[in-house]
Amino acid sequence: MTHIRKSWRRTPSSLFLLMLLLPIIAACGGTPETQAPTAAPAATAAPAATTAPAATAAPAATAAPAAPTAASAATAAPAATAAPAAGNAPEAGTPGGTMTGAWVGPCCVGVDNANPMKAGGDHHWLDKIYSHLVTYDVGYTALMGDLADTWTVSDDNLTWTFNLRKGVKWHDGTDFTADDVAFSLEVCLDPKAGGCTQASQLAALKGGKAFIDGKATTIPGIEVASPNTIKLTTETPNAALADTLAETYMLQKSSLGAVARDQVGKSDYWTTKAIGTGPFKLAKYEASQYMELNRFDDYFRGKPLLDKLIRREFKDPSTALLAFDKGEIDFAYVTADEVAREESNTSAIVLPGPSQVDNTITMNPAKNPAFGNPKFKQAVLYAINRASIIENLYKGAAKPVSCLYGNPKFTPANIEPYAYNPEKAKALLQEAGIDPASLGEIVMDTYYNDQLSLDVMTAIQQDLSAVGITIKIQQMDGPSWTKRYYEDGASEMSFIGGANGADGHRAYQYYHSTALWPKGGNNYKFNNPALDKLLDEGVAEMDAAKRPAIYQQACTIMSQELPWVYMWETVRYGIVNKRIGNFLYTPAPGGGSYYDQAEKWFIRQ
Repeated sequence: MTHIRKSWRRTPSSLFLLMLLLPIIAACGGTPETQAPTAAPAATAAPAATTAPAATAAPAATAAPAAPTAASAATAAPAATAAPAAGNAPEAGTPGGTMTGAWVGPCCVGVDNANPMKAGGDHHWLDKIYSHLVTYDVGYTALMGDLADTWTVSDDNLTWTFNLRKGVKWHDGTDFTADDVAFSLEVCLDPKAGGCTQASQLAALKGGKAFIDGKATTIPGIEVASPNTIKLTTETPNAALADTLAETYMLQKSSLGAVARDQVGKSDYWTTKAIGTGPFKLAKYEASQYMELNRFDDYFRGKPLLDKLIRREFKDPSTALLAFDKGEIDFAYVTADEVAREESNTSAIVLPGPSQVDNTITMNPAKNPAFGNPKFKQAVLYAINRASIIENLYKGAAKPVSCLYGNPKFTPANIEPYAYNPEKAKALLQEAGIDPASLGEIVMDTYYNDQLSLDVMTAIQQDLSAVGITIKIQQMDGPSWTKRYYEDGASEMSFIGGANGADGHRAYQYYHSTALWPKGGNNYKFNNPALDKLLDEGVAEMDAAKRPAIYQQACTIMSQELPWVYMWETVRYGIVNKRIGNFLYTPAPGGGSYYDQAEKWFIRQ
């Protein structure tokens, strides 16, 4: 019988294994086994001037929502009883076979989301096609080499030198070189290319901002020193550069460079050619139906064991889970209430872990000035019974947050907890001079389409109604929501997810006054000079021991000003069929950009 604990938060961190290595678990019989949640990564600064893939800043993961689904009994996150020991060697495996997965959930992903510069929730899939200079281990505890095998930082902390692996091939058989790296970074920084998630962070490169603004045609901070060496120089010390590069995909200059720059974002290149250096290469694509990948025999880490990987399209996690239960697919996302149901699936292994994502409520000040008033947002937070929602809907598998950061290292001990207090909420509304009735019915939209998210939003709706704020819930498909929220600026209030990561620099792309959409994620133009100063200081501080104090001050400002109304960080779950050997997975933001040893996955005979 799978053991279920009542509170993931109370489980000693020593029980959380950093590696989710499946092959050691029994291949058949019994109830589905459940792995231990991955420990929250510890953030350290970028490497000093030493050679090596040493641990640096924690992952700057893409914004990706989280949310499991409502349920009845108090089912908590699975217990850490059946997990294998971290670091166990993978099985030898047998070549051949096809693995099919959903790669859907908990948010706005789908097979048509094929442009890696805007990976969204699709990192875990796109990592099979493309690679990065560096990446993270599966536990998100340290950076490791990917296309670069070593790197150093200069004594003045401005120039990073990356030594590329030799012999790496693109899917068309040509050599990967430093020219491809320079091209990839330039395309990401070029607004004409249709947008790139990492552009605001890469603007730290010398000349990057001038290039983005159209004031320069070259980026002096990018230097090809040799075919196997790239040097990147930043305007000021940047402790998070390697962390940013861990989510910046390397793209082939010879093929993508043939596409007009202003067509890159809307080109069919991503679904017809898609030349990468990953373990699998594009074979077939049918819009809104599936994408099929063949193994890449010349993958630099070794020939993959699987012949094929197939991603099928599902509009929501519950539909995908039904297909999983029927044996039609091998991997899917599981919402919290469905974990208990999967106890009867003797072929399943449930994979839980901290999401590193905050569920938050965002408000558009352009729609109503009240939405930009910190006291109004504080009132909203006091009005919501987060403890009840976490206990009764998430089954204890979540923890409240008071600022963006989930890493306790960046959270001051005296942070305001915003405990449930509807009377305090009413007093703040009165103090702010805001009559809730004057706001009318506020539409709270979301891209979450699972039942738990609806139940959670309904609980929020009821709590806000008790203090006079009327909410209408609107669940939307991902593309429609993205257009409404980002492109049209039409959202009033939204229930979203934002990656908190383990490094404080993550807040830069959301709240720094220069990270405005479409170059960054600050689409509601939040502007706090004191927070800007702290975020600038935090990323420039190369001493890992000094960074937490800076980000604790930033956390305090975020908690008071509430650019977003912070709710909680949840546990997320994946589920895989026991027939898949050597499967590594952690429920990281955006699907996660980490080395999951996909070339070693195999079908058990």
